[in-house]
Amino acid sequence: MSILGNCPYCKGKVISKKINVKGKNIKLYFCENAKKEYDDSEQYVFTHDSTCRFRVYSNTFLRYNKRSFSEYEMKKLLQEQQVVVRLHGKKGGSEYFKYVIPHEEYGVTILWEEEVEEKAC
Repeated sequence: MSILGNCPYCKGKVISKKINVKGKNIKLYFCENAKKEYDDSEQYVFTHDSTCRFRVYSNTFLRYNKRSFSEYEMKKLLQEQQVVVRLHGKKGGSEYFKYVIPHEEYGVTILWEEEVEEKAC
């Protein structure tokens, strides 16, 4: 585990941790105050003492053919409140760049309407 920066919402430490999900090794970036556990019905839920919900899985952009949201990208996002990511169209064809910003409910979100300036890449 390593500390990447401060949470954009509660200023707690954002930690990177390697996990295995459905047989795939990925990284989970999460605020130290966003604690989860399995409840009685085997649902993975936030604990009663969680005070934050900031969590991002490194494969969050897989549907846009981006294999991994890297630790470097997460650090930059935490420092600058935005980062430019490279995404790909279906079947890996076209390539395009978009801004990603923190999102309180989903961890991160893509700004689809914003055009990325070339020097920002």
